[in-house]
Amino acid sequence: MADHDGFDTPPTSIAALQALSIAARRGEAQAPRLTPGGLKLLEQLLAAPEPAATLSISALARQHGVNASSLTRLAHALGLTGFKAFQALFRADATNGAFYSTRAERLLDLGQVPSEGDHPVQQQTLWQEEMGNLSRTAEGLDDAKLEQAARALIEARRVHVVGQRACFAGAHYLSYYLGYLRSDVRLIDSLGGLNLEAVRELGEGDLVVGVSYRPETRISVDYCQQALEQGAQLLALTNHGSARLATMTEMTLLASAEGPFFFNPMSSLFVVIEMLLSHMAHEMGGDAVASIRRREALIARWQIE
Repeated sequence: MADHDGFDTPPTSIAALQALSIAARRGEAQAPRLTPGGLKLLEQLLAAPEPAATLSISALARQHGVNASSLTRLAHALGLTGFKAFQALFRADATNGAFYSTRAERLLDLGQVPSEGDHPVQQQTLWQEEMGNLSRTAEGLDDAKLEQAARALIEARRVHVVGQRACFAGAHYLSYYLGYLRSDVRLIDSLGGLNLEAVRELGEGDLVVGVSYRPETRISVDYCQQALEQGAQLLALTNHGSARLATMTEMTLLASAEGPFFFNPMSSLFVVIEMLLSHMAHEMGGDAVASIRRREALIARWQIE
């Protein structure tokens, strides 16, 4: 429809939705008429778009402490036909390849990142959010989940660890220290077409560990799917229960990654990995110590610094 002072009504993209939100906050005449609660809800959804793109209306409402009807009313107030049309904007944004730049622009425009000169405030905000991520992650983990994952890592014949882009750091960290505790651990990367070659060796009794944050990489998801089809188990390490990897297995460990950071906060992921390795070592007992000593002896023999 017509463009009003730099924004479209109804919105056809996240950028347009963001412009409407800013206009409503400023009280501009052409802005949609939103209640204070509706505007607050919209700003919260824009600041953390992943749940809005993936959760059902009831789950999203529970997360924000509102009724599902509040989301429907918000969509109608924005000129959209309903929640599905509203959610479609977030889903399109999640798959258009501009996730990080859109997130950075949104956070800056909504004032969630302090302006230039407010570095102490910005640092404190990021610190508080990361502490919140760690707390949420710890609350979501229990001994039963960790024990299940640790036992799977111990008992598997082979373990493949796959993670691309930013998650490759976590995948590398996990696979490196797994190598101290057990044999037949392989880190999967996309160099030289290793993915297609490596997955063929997986079958019953094997385990693939998929590490993936939004926006999830197709390579990681496809690799894990192929491993499952061949009879292997999947352990998913991700930041949301509705992530594709999480929906493919009941063995999932979640690492919260929320807050005003342009990229995906990764602190919680490494803490989850450390907790998993620690639980695994405790389960193995003396075998873990013996395995670590063999690895250290090999390193000393080859004088690896």
